[in-house]
Amino acid sequence: MWNEFFTDKTVVIAGGSTGIGSASAAGFARAGANVIITDVADEIGWALVKALNDEGGRVQYQHCDVSSEEDVTRVFGWVQSTFGSLDVVHANAGIEWTKDVRHTTLAQWQHVVDVNLTGVFLVTRAAMLTMCERRSGAIVVTSSPHALATVPDSGAYAASKGGAHALVRSLSLEGAPYGVRVNGIVPGTIDTPMVRREAQAAADPEHQMELMAGTHPLNRLGQPEEVANMALFLASPLASFMTGSLVSVDGGLMAGLPSGPPLSYNN
Repeated sequence: MWNEFFTDKTVVIAGGSTGIGSASAAGFARAGANVIITDVADEIGWALVKALNDEGGRVQYQHCDVSSEEDVTRVFGWVQSTFGSLDVVHANAGIEWTKDVRHTTLAQWQHVVDVNLTGVFLVTRAAMLTMCERRSGAIVVTSSPHALATVPDSGAYAASKGGAHALVRSLSLEGAPYGVRVNGIVPGTIDTPMVRREAQAAADPEHQMELMAGTHPLNRLGQPEEVANMALFLASPLASFMTGSLVSVDGGLMAGLPSGPPLSYNN
């Protein structure tokens, strides 16, 4: 189905080497798009490019630190000169952070904000400059439930994601007169390398993964492909009247108040 919408389109996935980003890259590549994966995880990124191209995809890789204005400007300039157009950008790059504000240094705070918020600003700004001139395009931003409700040891992360939420709304208003749509995805706990790294900090990582799964009413972790499917939908004409939306793909995580394990019902 997606080939109808994305064949020969140009798609940039920022933070595309692993997790949600790699699933998004695979989805767009299999839909016939020209996909540019950008990341700082070069070795993993190149391996993904090879795997997708071996399937018949048209995928390229560019090193890009999204917190670097120079890197972002270079990559988007290369995309413009190579493909002459830009249709979709998935701003997915991000880093985790688990420490309370009292024990977070200014340098640590700045690093989280630089990647998770300033990085989104730089990537979406570069996309908007091209898309608004062409008067078409779709931008998708990966955010987090921490933008809305968080935990005591995620102050910097939550603040960065709250800023990303606000930026999505602002960009949607800025892009609307030019036919550029901007939407965000709010994933629940997704089985990605980032989440598994977080679990490794627990005394029993496998039990920690089970606890994470149990916080969702569907009682499991999400899969990267389930979030990538939403990215493809939001970037497609099927979502042509959606902009400024922040769509949850979270297994029901944000639907209810904390109340212990889900009830079991006998029919």
